[in-house]
Amino acid sequence: MIDEASAEFERVVRQLPEDSWDRPTPSEVSVRELIEHVVVGNRFTAMLLEDVDRAAAKASLTGDPLGADPVAAVADSVRQQKEAFAAAAPGQPVAGPKGVIPAAAFLRFRLVDLVVHAWDLLRAANLKEDLDPRLVADLVEVVEPHLDEMLAYGAYGAGPSGTLPPDASPQTRLLDWFGRRP
Repeated sequence: MIDEASAEFERVVRQLPEDSWDRPTPSEVSVRELIEHVVVGNRFTAMLLEDVDRAAAKASLTGDPLGADPVAAVADSVRQQKEAFAAAAPGQPVAGPKGVIPAAAFLRFRLVDLVVHAWDLLRAANLKEDLDPRLVADLVEVVEPHLDEMLAYGAYGAGPSGTLPPDASPQTRLLDWFGRRP
């Protein structure tokens, strides 16, 4: 699923209007800052999966992560992350933000980051906010059994609203879980 989530994020970045880079996102940073966050996260994850020490990996990620060609930076970072996850065993220990977790758990965080932030970018750029419905449905299925554990990290804003109707779409449910109010 990392291939599909990566492709979705890259698709959204490629369609952003040039005048949208300074616009605010639902993540309370600009479009450019949000893309930088994802690119750095992709590169950081690739290094962690390659057993680079967390502090050393973090220290190596300095400077402008997007450079002169932000789309190329996104494409390169998603490729690095996909290759690293492909080479990792699901149970491989990874130094997470609050301790060591299995690569499979780390993958869920990265999938949510890619997909939810793709939606953030669509919203900020005033583009059609539909994400790939198959990807969203698959992600809901993967995340739902682990939702409480993921939310316990405290990295998802307000978290679920608790106000969704039972027939809410998978995309609406996913976004709401992670603090977005479509």
